Amino acid sequence: MTLPRVIGPGAGPRAVVGGTAVSFLVTGDDTAGRFGLTEHRIPPRAPGAPLHFHSELTEMFYVAEGDVLLTLGTDRRVAAPGTFMLVPPGTTHAFGNPGTDPATLLVMFTPDGGREKYFRELGELLDSSPGPTPQMLEELARRFDQFPA
Repeated sequence: MTLPRVIGPGAGPRAVVGGTAVSFLVTGDDTAGRFGLTEHRIPPRAPGAPLHFHSELTEMFYVAEGDVLLTLGTDRRVAAPGTFMLVPPGTTHAFGNPGTDPATLLVMFTPDGGREKYFRELGELLDSSPGPTPQMLEELARRFDQFPA
């Protein structure tokens, strides 16, 4: 059973993925796998997530702070705070921070799809020595319904 809670900015359980702090605000454990919510504190000039799609997940993005480069299909735009993007399954998308200031992005998933485990494993893989091969990254992504575009 999920207990009510309040989590402050940048707080709560988290992982670091390629320099981006990812806080797990709501996980599948909280919602019986129905929903997940993460906060991504993206440093300046961070490439973020490359172009990809999900077969089952619906993903939603909300720019909370700073400017974030959002890609949805062939549409690429620098999105200001307050911008929302809905990504249905099968739709290619990406995000990053091309600017000189940090940005904060809220990312929601339904169903959750094990995203906490994905981000934790990705962070560990990116920090490993030697670094991961493209095949290792692709295998990890595929296990969590993420496919390169």
